[in-house]
Amino acid sequence: RANIGVFSFAFFSPLLNFIMFIIQTMAFIAVLSLFGAFEDDPSDSAAAGSTFAFLFFCLSIYWTSEVIKNISTVIVSGTVGTWWVAPLEASSFCSIAVLDSIRRATTYSFGSICYGSLIVAILNVIIDSLRRFRGNSNCILFCCCIQCILQFLERIAVYFNKWAMIHVGIYGYDFMTAGKNVVTLFKARGWTSIISSNLVSRALTMVAVFIGLATGSLITMVWNIFELGDSEEQVVTAFSYIYFYAAFVISFLTANILLSVVSTACDTAIVCFAEGSAEFEHNHPELSIIMNETYADAYPEVQFHHEII
Repeated sequence: RANIGVFSFAFFSPLLNFIMFIIQTMAFIAVLSLFGAFEDDPSDSAAAGSTFAFLFFCLSIYWTSEVIKNISTVIVSGTVGTWWVAPLEASSFCSIAVLDSIRRATTYSFGSICYGSLIVAILNVIIDSLRRFRGNSNCILFCCCIQCILQFLERIAVYFNKWAMIHVGIYGYDFMTAGKNVVTLFKARGWTSIISSNLVSRALTMVAVFIGLATGSLITMVWNIFELGDSEEQVVTAFSYIYFYAAFVISFLTANILLSVVSTACDTAIVCFAEGSAEFEHNHPELSIIMNETYADAYPEVQFHHEII
């Protein structure tokens, strides 16, 4: 709660995504114009060039989105990691931990973030391309099989990316080293059941859905109260659905973005607990007792000990 400044980048990330989307769209239109795609009778080379331009446009959209999301992940994990071992450096809105994490995420670790994000972005573009080819009856079975395999690989890549980015944020390792280290850590600890449960993420998604429904219902109720007497009932009903949907989408997306910070913080705590439980007990003894007892009750088959690997 003291380092609430970690929410700042996550809060403005949709705006940053929108600005980048406008720039990318303008560049895409300019490239299409360069290839002659807007002419009355475009040539085969123009059609081929437009297809490649569209693929690179989709890649840039996915890549940008993943980079912005992972920058937020690295900022949060770096702040939590500092709070874990040096709580005095992470005790205010814009503490040293928050500012250092932002600086590292946008400079030193930016290459690792881009590299890890590119893997997921490429898989997303290939999967989208295969979905379009499924309309061709001659290769629908082949496309379905390849798409299934790629979706499986994408889930693995996203899962691997999440924990690797957390390690990048905590220690500043490059992407591949961070990925290898975090996989080795959890295997050595025997904590694979803990990291695969994903209970926190599901619970926070349910909270975001509830916030969306509550906001949509409140906006609709206010609209009905102030407009029912001055407008026809059919008009009020039609606009009620519109306002409910708009309020639900906006509030759900906003809540989901902000709660993703909480989810990342929880995941970072798991990594730090696996690798530095002794430091946690020294700096936060009361929380350490609670965390040890809670995890021991939830996962009785897992050994929780303080030796550092």
